[in-house]
Amino acid sequence: MYRRIILPTDGSELAMQGVKEGLKLAKTLDVPATAIYVVEMGDIRISDKVKNSLKKTAERALKEVERAADGMGVDLETKMMKGNPYEEICEFAKEDDVIYISSHGMSGFREIFMGSTTNRILQHASCTVSVVKGTPGKVD
Repeated sequence: MYRRIILPTDGSELAMQGVKEGLKLAKTLDVPATAIYVVEMGDIRISDKVKNSLKKTAERALKEVERAADGMGVDLETKMMKGNPYEEICEFAKEDDVIYISSHGMSGFREIFMGSTTNRILQHASCTVSVVKGTPGKVD
C-alpha cells in the first residue's frame, strides 16, 4: 500500500497533531516514517547566529518527533532541508508514500481555512496527502 509515511513538522503543537496521526498509521501498517523540517531562508542573507538558531529549532522539532516515534516503536528517519517547505516536501515524497500533515502549523490560523504550506502540498504532491485537522490546545 504505502512504502513510507512522510511527516512534515515546523515544531508547533499543531504540526505535532499531524505527526502523531501519521505515526499511528506507520505503526499500524508497519512501515517506516520520515520526519521533515524545512528551514525557509529565502533569498536574504542571514547571520551565522540566526542560521544556528534556525538549525537548533529544527533539531528540537525533529527530536520531539523522534521521541514520539520511539514511544510507539516506529522506525523513523529525520531530514532537515533548506528551501521552500512545500517544494522540498513534494520533491522528497514519492508516489508510493503518504504525507501526513496538520491543517495548520506555526502560522496558526493566518489562512482562514487551511495553512498555506498544507494547501500547496495538496495541490502539488504526487502522492496521497492526509490532512489532519489541527486544533489549538488539543493535547494527546
